[in-house]
This record gives sequence, structure tokens and C-alpha cells, in this order.
Amino acid sequence: MQYLKRNTRFSILAFLIIVLSITISISTLTKTEVYFSLYDNPQILPTASLKPEVQIINTNTAAQNEFIKILQISEPFARKINTLRDELGGFKEPKDILQLPELSSLEQEEWKEQGIVIAVGKK
Repeated sequence: MQYLKRNTRFSILAFLIIVLSITISISTLTKTEVYFSLYDNPQILPTASLKPEVQIINTNTAAQNEFIKILQISEPFARKINTLRDELGGFKEPKDILQLPELSSLEQEEWKEQGIVIAVGKK
């Protein structure tokens, strides 16, 4: 009886090891196929490598909802941009928007990477 219990435990353990090995093999093969398919087929490109569509926002004419949508900022922050624009009588250069303490040149760099162009046109 003792022999039978030990033999059963061994069989279960062997079975689990085999199942685990097969699962790892299938997982590895699947990942390899996806990896090769992305690089062997030039028609299938990762979306991260595609350049974003350029969006131009004129800081002197943009409405509050345009700032929110294009720059992906909050409503209070968009209001602050409009208030600063009114106080200055319009922005003279795109960097004038950096006068807001909540905004840094880092955000402007991120916007450039996202394809957002800050423009200054006539009011």
C-alpha cells in the first residue's frame, strides 16, 4: 500500500512537470512567432513606430474646448491659458504660454512628440 501511494505521488508529480514543460514550450513558440512576424513582414508595423498626425493649435484664437481636446488639459487650466492670453493682449511667441507656473518646457516637448504644434497667430 505504501508503495502504491508513493508511486501515485510520483506519477502526479511527473504529470505536472510534463504539463508545465509543454505550456512553457507553447508559450515560447507563440512569442517567437509573433516576434518574427512583426519583423519579417514590413506591412505589419507596431503602432508605436508610426508618427502621430500633426495638430496645430493657435494659442491666440483657440477656444477653451480646443485647448482641452488638443492639449489634453483640464478645464481650469484651459481657462488660465485664456486669462493669460487676455492679460497679455495675445501671445507674441509660442513660449509665452510658459509664463503659467503649471506649465514647463517639458510639456511643450511632450506636445511636440505627440505631433501638437503651438502656433501664435493674430487674434
